[in-house]
Order: sequence, then C-alpha cells, then structure tokens
Amino acid sequence: MITFSEYLNLDEDIQTQVLSIDGVDLELKRNNGTLDVELYALYNFYVEIFFDKATEEPLYLKPFRSLKKLEPYLKLVEIAEMPGLRH
Repeated sequence: MITFSEYLNLDEDIQTQVLSIDGVDLELKRNNGTLDVELYALYNFYVEIFFDKATEEPLYLKPFRSLKKLEPYLKLVEIAEMPGLRH
C-alpha cells in the first residue's frame, strides 16, 4: 500500500497501473459536461478517471481524499437496493 502523497508523486502511467491493480471500481459514473467520470476507491482515498465522451478515451486521473468531493456521487447511490438493509 502507498500513501496518498506517494501516489500523487508517481508518474501518471504508474498511477494508472496501480489503479488498475489495486483500485476498486465503485460503479459510480457521472457526466461532467463533455466528459464522463468514473469513481474508484484506492487504499484510503479515491480516484476519478475522466473520459472524453466522444471518443471514450481516458484523459486524466484526479485523486482526492476529501469526502466533500464524493457529493456528486451520492445521488447515484440507491440505498434501498443495498443488501442487508431492512425497511
């Protein structure tokens, strides 16, 4: 496991490799204008992958730790569908 600071200091190609090996796709996708964004959990932080909507090519990664930056994804989570929850 590497720290958030260590991850930030890696070359983007290495960041991508680490994300593909150890990242967990949270299956939360949002639209950001001309970009699509996918959210991953990695160690004790999160990484967004921004894709060009027209070409579907990944453009860049945006790692973050702030829970505030998770807010755009909250409306995408269906709480009622979570296993183990009682109504």
